[in-house]
Amino acid sequence: MATKSASSLAPRLLQVAGVPAPQKPVALADPVKRISSRSLLGQNNSLVIDHEGISYILRATRLGKLILTK
Repeated sequence: MATKSASSLAPRLLQVAGVPAPQKPVALADPVKRISSRSLLGQNNSLVIDHEGISYILRATRLGKLILTK
């Protein structure tokens, strides 16, 4: 006799209890771009980011934290 996993019964049990089954997450149409800090900084500990005419400094500390300043 084949057994069903508990996950396959959950949506049906929720419907019987009057609770709507959870919806599957919708994939974002435009995912957020991800880049590693090491690929940005390279061998340096800091870099300058120009944003709308203002320069910001992104710096990596000795403890591995990132600091962004004007």
